[in-house]
Amino acid sequence: MPVEDKSKSLLPFLSSPKLLPDESEAEFQLGLQSLLSELDNPSPLAVALISQLNESLWWIKRHTKDKELLLHEAMARLLSKGGSYIERYNNREVSAALEHYLDGRADEDEAALIDVILAESKLTLSDLRVRAFKDAAKHIKLVDDLIHRQHQTMRHLQRSIDSVDYKSRLIKRMDLELAALESKQSVQGALTLDDKSS
Repeated sequence: MPVEDKSKSLLPFLSSPKLLPDESEAEFQLGLQSLLSELDNPSPLAVALISQLNESLWWIKRHTKDKELLLHEAMARLLSKGGSYIERYNNREVSAALEHYLDGRADEDEAALIDVILAESKLTLSDLRVRAFKDAAKHIKLVDDLIHRQHQTMRHLQRSIDSVDYKSRLIKRMDLELAALESKQSVQGALTLDDKSS
């Protein structure tokens, strides 16, 4: 059975994280297949370890996005409370406008809204980001800890994969050396028989 078919036959038995609506199953599977392609001879254990490694990479990507969303939410919350005490801004509207403002897609009304609130709050975008980070620091630290834990998991998985892969290469090498010795012994045995017969 070819290596690719062998690894694919094991995939139904492996777990994968429940993907969020904006996450791509095809992208997740592509990452898994590219990691699997690096294995010389995928054993069930190696495939299971690679699957877990791919999952760890996926969680790191997701948590990194979560960190930015936490910061964005804190910035929007600060802006919604900004300005005069008489007028409070709609958090959802400010959040959408801020998102567009930060990625350069804001229309005139959204840009004007953010500019007005920043001016009323006497904040620059940099100030806003710093204050938001300070407000969300506890939550961001939790996410950083989750990312760190995934990095640790990846290191352990990589060592395990290397160990499993090294073991199979070592066995293959020993088999080749044994075959070479047997072949050499056969040739020597044949030469010895020739010497005795002559």
